Amino acid sequence: MAKPGKITQLDNDYTKRVRQSHQKKTVLTARRKKRALIIGGFFLVFVLIFGVQIVRTKMALGDTRQAITQSQKNLTEAKADNKALTQKVALLNDRDYLDKLIRAKYYYSKSNETIYSLPSDKTTDVSVK
Repeated sequence: MAKPGKITQLDNDYTKRVRQSHQKKTVLTARRKKRALIIGGFFLVFVLIFGVQIVRTKMALGDTRQAITQSQKNLTEAKADNKALTQKVALLNDRDYLDKLIRAKYYYSKSNETIYSLPSDKTTDVSVK
């Protein structure tokens, strides 16, 4: 191995050009790395921003779908209730059914008719509330 004191550098035009060329390449490589890191950083920021927006949109879509499902369920129940109530109104508009209901529930009678309440009848007493 050579002793450090005996090594000298050549200082001519060729070595200066090679050293300057190497130094320019090093500076250029450092600039390119820095530029690539900055561009990569911006790209990463945009990807994160858009990723967060996509996740929020998916969550909102899930909530909206759940609300739609619940609303459809409520609509189905409301339609069933409406249908039952419409049928009940139609029955209450029928004179014969109304007479039968009043006679059974409130013990109304036709003229010259006697109503007997048997113990086995399960209807509740109208006078007791």
